[in-house]
Amino acid sequence: MDTSEKKIKGKILVVDDEERICEAVEKALERIGYDVESSLDALVAWEKFQKSAFDMVICDIKMPGMDGMALLDRVKEHDATTLVIMITGYASIESAVESIKKGAQEYIPKPFTPDQIRFVVERAFERKRLADENIYLRGELKQLYGKDVVIGKSQGMQQVFDLAVRVAETDSSVLVLGESGTGKEVVARLIHFRSHRASGPFVTVNCSAIPENLLESELFGHKKGAFTGALYMKRGSFELANGGTLFLDEIGDMKLEMQAKILRALEEREVKKVGSEEETPVDVRVIAATNKDLGEEVKAGHFREDLFYRLNVVQIGIPPLRERKEDIPLLARHFLKVFSTEMKKAVADFSEEALNFLVGYDWPGNVRELKNAVERAVIFAGPGELIRASHFPPQMRVEVERSRPSPSREFKDLRTMEMSYIKEVLDACGGNKAKAAEILGVSPSTLWRKLQEEA
Repeated sequence: MDTSEKKIKGKILVVDDEERICEAVEKALERIGYDVESSLDALVAWEKFQKSAFDMVICDIKMPGMDGMALLDRVKEHDATTLVIMITGYASIESAVESIKKGAQEYIPKPFTPDQIRFVVERAFERKRLADENIYLRGELKQLYGKDVVIGKSQGMQQVFDLAVRVAETDSSVLVLGESGTGKEVVARLIHFRSHRASGPFVTVNCSAIPENLLESELFGHKKGAFTGALYMKRGSFELANGGTLFLDEIGDMKLEMQAKILRALEEREVKKVGSEEETPVDVRVIAATNKDLGEEVKAGHFREDLFYRLNVVQIGIPPLRERKEDIPLLARHFLKVFSTEMKKAVADFSEEALNFLVGYDWPGNVRELKNAVERAVIFAGPGELIRASHFPPQMRVEVERSRPSPSREFKDLRTMEMSYIKEVLDACGGNKAKAAEILGVSPSTLWRKLQEEA
């Protein structure tokens, strides 16, 4: 199959001594975007596996020569992260249990339909994705915040932290309020990983980023054939979050019709796939977030009052970064450590001038903007160098200058200020015009022309 122009979802090796099984599985999985190779012999398959990187092996248990169990052992010994699905015409509880104990993710008996094998494969990949995400997030939280999560030393953020820790001990719904970029998802993850659901999945749905006609399927799943393009059954986010936490970001942008369906799912603790009449029970803790005033949205008729009260059992409001400026040096140094490690670049620290500059800026994009600004500064700062104000975007410098109170100073014209800033950047770069032009966001020829005009 020519997959050069299609995005490959994963590479799969199918091993079965029946050629028709290999062909059927290959056809079923290639149709939904997988790159599939097959082999009629386990030893040949083992040689293929060692020479190429496969994400999954689908293997028959009973085969002449090396059997599926032996191949399973070799695959897991070689790479324990490889997914393995066992198939057999000799289904038994004993062989199923044994294969799972040896590390197989799934077990499916013959005969099976194309839809069944697709479902089992998709489920295995989805479970691995969620497990990997949870492992990553636990490590990320530990790396970023240490043993005890610290998300700011300001009184406002300590209150957020204390409330998040307390509510984590319950299964109550939580509504997180705050401007874009304040860290609403970080708080939601903190609640999840401090709760008894920490070993379960944490699933995020950005309600404002998914088209309205696809949101129901994303949340509740759909049955095969439910609509044009529904080639196979799909589980929704409620099912994927079963046993864990579902984070509904920007829920204030959700339409009223969908709000009613969310309310029903929360009250009944069950969901219905698009195109299906069957109810599926779910055990999910919901944390919702928005940058809107939902109380005002309720008054305006844009948000259901009953859903608002159902979500607003516990409300956590995150203050914007401009209202907790004592947190800026702490967060900035945290991001400096993260990006210095990622880029393998030992940037020393922030100069006093740079920290004053950061504290003097209003951060309309909040913590997200601060993170991006520090990343940029680390890129332009040299190893062992202190980060200076000139390492941050020029537009930030303009805003800081504009907001700085100076009634007694003599105002300068724009051209004089521009040249003063250019010279400051040049000094910080040791006279390196190419680097200065990069920081200023102009071409070297433009910088040269401005310097010539001044001369």
